[in-house]
Amino acid sequence: MEGFHPDRRNFIKLCTVAGITLFAAPALWQLGNARQVKAIGESLNWRGAGQDPAFRTDGIAKVTGQKIFGRDFRARDMPGWQQQQHYALILRCDRVERRFNGVDWSQIPTDAQPYTTITAQTLADKKVKLPPFYGEAMLLPEGSSPHYYGHAVAILLFDDFEKYATAKQALQFNPRVIRYGEQTPPFERDPYASWRIIRVEGPQGPTGEDLYSPLQDGLFFPSYRDRKAEWPTTADQSGSVSERGIFYAQEIRNQIRSEAASGNWHLVRGEYHTQIVDPMMMEPEAANVWLDRAQQTLHVVITSQSPQDFQELAAQLIAESTFSGEIKNIVVHSSVVGGGFGAKDHSIFPYYGLVAGLFGTAPVRLPNNRFEQFQAGLKRHPFHMRNTLAIDKKSGKFQALIAEMQVDGGGRQNFSPSVSMVGASAIQSIYYLPRNDISSVANQSMNVDSGSMRGYGTLQTMSAMEMMVNQAAEELGIDPIELRLRNAFQTGWRNTQGAIPQVSVRYRELLERAREHPIWRERAERKKAFERDNPGQLFGTGYAIATKDYGTGAAAPSTAIQFDAKGRLVMAIEFMEMGTGVGTSQSMLLEEILGRAADHCELGEVDAWHALQQFQTESPYTMSQQHQDQMSRDPLWTPVTAMASSASMSSYFQSHATQRAAEILFQHSLLPVARRLWKRPELDRQQVQWREGSLHCADLPPLTLAQLAAEAHRNGDITGVMVHGFNRWEWAEADFDVNGEQATWRIDGLALRRGGSAEKVRADEYQVQKRTGVRYPGTALNNAMVTYYAPTAALVEVAVNPGTGEVKIHGLQNYMDCGRPIVRQLVEGQIEGGVAMGIGHALYEVLPPLGEGGGNGTWNLNRYQVPLAKHVPVWRQQHEILPPESEQDPHKGIAEVVMIPIVPALAEAIYQATGKRFTDTPITPEKLRRALNPQIL
Repeated sequence: MEGFHPDRRNFIKLCTVAGITLFAAPALWQLGNARQVKAIGESLNWRGAGQDPAFRTDGIAKVTGQKIFGRDFRARDMPGWQQQQHYALILRCDRVERRFNGVDWSQIPTDAQPYTTITAQTLADKKVKLPPFYGEAMLLPEGSSPHYYGHAVAILLFDDFEKYATAKQALQFNPRVIRYGEQTPPFERDPYASWRIIRVEGPQGPTGEDLYSPLQDGLFFPSYRDRKAEWPTTADQSGSVSERGIFYAQEIRNQIRSEAASGNWHLVRGEYHTQIVDPMMMEPEAANVWLDRAQQTLHVVITSQSPQDFQELAAQLIAESTFSGEIKNIVVHSSVVGGGFGAKDHSIFPYYGLVAGLFGTAPVRLPNNRFEQFQAGLKRHPFHMRNTLAIDKKSGKFQALIAEMQVDGGGRQNFSPSVSMVGASAIQSIYYLPRNDISSVANQSMNVDSGSMRGYGTLQTMSAMEMMVNQAAEELGIDPIELRLRNAFQTGWRNTQGAIPQVSVRYRELLERAREHPIWRERAERKKAFERDNPGQLFGTGYAIATKDYGTGAAAPSTAIQFDAKGRLVMAIEFMEMGTGVGTSQSMLLEEILGRAADHCELGEVDAWHALQQFQTESPYTMSQQHQDQMSRDPLWTPVTAMASSASMSSYFQSHATQRAAEILFQHSLLPVARRLWKRPELDRQQVQWREGSLHCADLPPLTLAQLAAEAHRNGDITGVMVHGFNRWEWAEADFDVNGEQATWRIDGLALRRGGSAEKVRADEYQVQKRTGVRYPGTALNNAMVTYYAPTAALVEVAVNPGTGEVKIHGLQNYMDCGRPIVRQLVEGQIEGGVAMGIGHALYEVLPPLGEGGGNGTWNLNRYQVPLAKHVPVWRQQHEILPPESEQDPHKGIAEVVMIPIVPALAEAIYQATGKRFTDTPITPEKLRRALNPQIL
């Protein structure tokens, strides 16, 4: 942003959507005082001298308060912006059972009147419509029935803060503002999506061909009647996909009934409910938008995990509206995200900010306060599950699982279809199931929207599975860990979809380590001793394990790495910083290949990738194999051009692109330069190695990166590499011609820089290298649903006060397999944060549905209980990270998985302490107190 002027001539015109040029500015926290902090951080050498970095690359900025988020910016902070700041306020329905009859504008004080009021009619007049992903009725039209609690009806614009604050104080919590008319039936629509996962193993067992599975046979879907899914009923072993599926589904049920009646199989049946959860990220959503009409440029500051998607969808929204003639450029200023947990991935909120800016006469700021974030922000999906697990009584082996799930998606679809699918595919957890019939339906409701919050459906379903396994162990008289060992999935076996995971599994190792831990081995003695020493207190120990998929089935990471003539390494990646330390970890990856960590890593990069000149067409999830084969002939086509910062994708998917770019830069630039300087033209990669920042070869004089870089710049060699990859549960592979050499890499896009002076990665300094051939994973792999997994397990000890229902965590041991960790401390940070989130879901976080919940606009932290420091065993938790099996182990995505086993482990520990088994979360003190004291009304 330094030296940037909002003039179209200064834009990098490399991406155009519907005639609108798209441009993304650098991370905003580098502006202003943060520039000084950046320089200080570099002088203090974040890398340090040890094996691990001394601190995060953004560490100085964080601890000095200079790492500021998008919410912190005002118009005066933005170079080139008009200085006057305007403000926007959204009015939302807090009821749904009556017709919306307009707004009582008299409730706004006369000295605080908005200069513009935006309604549904205003949007219709300007032909402004939401992108299809978000549905319809961005603002509810007058005379309509609200679709859900919190449905927006108007946006008010104010030209100064005093008017805005006065109006907000008068309108928020005021029941007279929105006029409601006669009672209306609830708004209804068909379910957002339905899935059915039926599998029956074949005669060759877990590794052989299935009799039936989604991967082998494909998927089929229901019809809808009275807003409910109706699955096909015709069963035919030799018929269509659905007829065969229904045949095997009936066979599973018949076999369960028969074997249970004969006494061979033990059945665990149960209903399981999970609650609505607010992500409670540190930074409520905000937007600041300025339409510079003189320059025909729209500037947007957003707090989003997915600025790439917003950029394109915003351009489409504008192109289809009457504003299309006023706007030629869109500049998205993407900043550090102050917490997201998935809830800032494809949130609808930035589009309300966009609309406010379109109608504003100056930069317009739209910030949620915490009440508004509870009322309108994305939530974790509540699940209602009916499950049956069949177990052979003699062997203790699982024989079949039937699971029926109803998923509440709230008032807008968002990611509900994929959350319900991922939850269904995940319920298997670490276990092998020879037979399964799993159905999942994502329903529309009047609740606040649910989206891609951390866990993505797996927390809900695997918690239920672990509760069933713990119950089964007790009923069968088998040690809970022993029962798990008998049923643990092994490498090369097929999952519930019939797919073979792409990673080795170490579930048995996690189980065996826990079995030997004193918390588990001595649990009976510890319970007896604690209850003896603490009269009136109850003590229990619980164990649970889970394995979370990571990835989306359409991962498309990009990385660029370049060096200047002095050997300074600069890189750019797509991922946003959300607290995971992705800039630090990606910078560290360069050490092994290029001799040192990156000096600077640009995060949330959007524009640089236009150098690759790639384009996409249909959805990667629904395109046919024929379409993929046809489009693959174009050397610039890719199934997906960019991806959002979600689904635990940085450590594995982003790292893949980073490592490929570094390898290409070394192989085709630094190594040839070294051969030339050493006068050893036959030198190969195995003969050289980096030590202490210099390249060594036998007794030849070491070469520093600065020496190699200076020669590369002098000779016009490659000085930067940009790559794009695609993964549909396997990596695409493509052929390229570089410097006359044929090479094949697991990427599908490549651009190279020669020379170049800019420190920042710039698209105009790179030249695309068209591939000569490509092999994309087959579209049938979409039916695999998931194939990458990372497991974690938890041992938990609790003390329960039966009088108050209070649960105190006495001890906690976590086990994690993250593959090959990049920065161990960052993994540990994710473990600690995941533990806290799991505790909150299991014990505290209550957000009622419908009219009593967040959508009524009255919820804040005075009502919503998140775990505090006293609830989290800060000094009584330990974790063990399994060492990698080899230096070739992948880096596994673990940001979401840690919290999952905490929930069922706590539920089991409470059962072992109290004798009360709970299958609904959260297990609140009030719920426990009433269960332990039934005389209480």
